[in-house]
Order: sequence, then structure tokens, then C-alpha cells
Amino acid sequence: MKKWLVILWFALLSTKAAAQSLGSLMVVNKGGNTMSILDLDLNTELTRIPTGEGSHEVAVSPDGKIAVVCNYGNQTPNNSLTIIDIAQKSSIKKIDLGIYQRPHGIEFINPDEVIVTSEVAQALIKVNIKTDAVTEVVKTNQEGSHIVAYCKADGKAYVANRRSGSVSVVDIKGNKLLKTIVLKPGTEGLDISPNGKELWVANQIDSTVTIINARTFKEEALLSAHENAIRVKFLPNGKYSLISNAKTGNVSVYDVAARRLIKDIDLFNLDKGVDGVGKAKDLKNPPIPVGITTHPNGKFVYIAAVNYGTIAVINTANWEVVATIRAGASPDGLYHSPLKIN
Repeated sequence: MKKWLVILWFALLSTKAAAQSLGSLMVVNKGGNTMSILDLDLNTELTRIPTGEGSHEVAVSPDGKIAVVCNYGNQTPNNSLTIIDIAQKSSIKKIDLGIYQRPHGIEFINPDEVIVTSEVAQALIKVNIKTDAVTEVVKTNQEGSHIVAYCKADGKAYVANRRSGSVSVVDIKGNKLLKTIVLKPGTEGLDISPNGKELWVANQIDSTVTIINARTFKEEALLSAHENAIRVKFLPNGKYSLISNAKTGNVSVYDVAARRLIKDIDLFNLDKGVDGVGKAKDLKNPPIPVGITTHPNGKFVYIAAVNYGTIAVINTANWEVVATIRAGASPDGLYHSPLKIN
């Protein structure tokens, strides 16, 4: 009898584990000034929440409850953040950043604070989302301070300056610029490895990926990439790094230890997007993959095909597109939340 109870107990645990939710995905639709919340169990869009004009990137709080969207602006620079309650599917407030216009890259550094790039001010700023205040400013003095990656292990932030062609290394706790790593104009996508040892930087102009030692700030390798390599994302286990290529309609998977390209994932075969593109390769309207993020379990990667209004779901077990999810107009910035939204 005890044996059967033990078997039943393990069976219940297995069933519970299998039934655990994949959570939800925040998607910023920069063409519609909205943020979509996607249900990752049903692969469907739940709602769209208004943001500010020209919203581009988003970050989610450590507890998964709050999303913060950067309102970059269109022809006219914007200077605000939209704060969203994910569970309530509603905007809470906007934070005016004053002179810190063109906010773009964003990451949470603790439950109450985010770091945000400002292209116009050539700076990385720290914002308290409880008090609505800009509390710290570190000047990059570089043009096009665009994407930021934050390393929890050592408290450093890395800012890609796409027009100056450099990376600014910032000590967040000490509130100071540590180093400006000079590369080439076109430097945009970047990510720090989970162990904090390597910084991978994509250059969309010369189609390369530079690997930088995050301790010495020295270049260790230069890898070939496809045309307009624009975003970089490590898997949580650090074994693979993915690059989205905006001109060739695919996403590249690199073996980090071997520093070698192992697969290109073709996004031409997405299910029909908002423009009616079907499964046949339409070379006149190729997919434009930009935004990229991963599920914390490492089993899925999510790619925003900007011109299709679609998010591609990639299974990392076989590196195949296993689902697509409709979003809004020109989806770009992505971030995962563990919350299951009703």
C-alpha cells in the first residue's frame, strides 16, 4: 500500500510540474504605441495597453508584476517611461524624464529601480519607479547610446553606442564610467554572458560579432555574422548565443564555448502574419527579425518579426519554430514574466 502511495505521489508531482504555466510575454509594438501581453500557454494575445509615442523597449520587474516601457518617440524625441501593472493589464502612470530624451535600452537592477539609456543626453540614467525620480546619471559622452545589458554578478552595465561605435562600461553601484571600448560605427546589439565573463557585441554595418573579455575589456574574437546583425541574447545556461539578422530573415545560433555558428533559423516560414504573408518564401517581403528574448527555463526563444506583426517561438531542443503569436504593429522589444494572466 505504501509503495502505491509513493508512486501516486510522484505521479501527482509530475502532473503538477507538467501543468506549470509558461507565463506571459510583454511585447512593445513600436508602430502602434502599445504593449501586448501574450499568453505563452495558449500562444495568443490577451490585450494591448497604450504606451507613449514611439515606444521601443521594455523590462519586467524581478517579481514579474511590473513592466516598464521606454517611450523613445518618432520624429519628435520622447522622454518618458510607461509603468504597467501586468496582472491588471493596465497602465499605472508615466514618468517624465525631463532632459533625458530618447530613452531606449532598459533593465531592472532591483525591484524599485531601472537603468535607462538616453540617446540625446548621451547617458545612462537610474530611475526610481516608486518616486518617479532620476536618481543617478552617468554620461557616456558617446553618440547613439542605445541598448543596455546588465550583469547582476558584478553590477556592471554595458551600453552600446551605435553611432560612435563603442561600448560604455558603467559601475552601477559606484555610479561611474569605467571604460569606453572603441569598436566600429554600427555597434548596437549586445549581451553579457550569464557568468559575467564575456560580452558579445553585434555590428549591423559590417555584419560581425565581437567577443570581449568582461574582466580585461579586451577583444578576444571576431566572428562573422549575417547582414544587419542587430540583437544578441544568451540562453540562461550560457551555452548558446543567438543573433537576430534584420536583413537576411533569420536568427543565428552560436556555440559559445566553441565560438562557432551552428545553425541559422529561417523565419520565412512563419504562419500568416498581419500582412497575409504565408508559408512560401516571399523575397519581396522578407521577415525582419529584431527583438529577441529567452524563457527562463531555457527551452524557448522568442523573436519579433517586425514587419509581420508576429512573434516566432523557437524550441531550443531542435532550434525549430514551433509556434507563432500575433502581436501589434511593428513588434520589437520583448520581456518574459512568470505571471499567468487571466
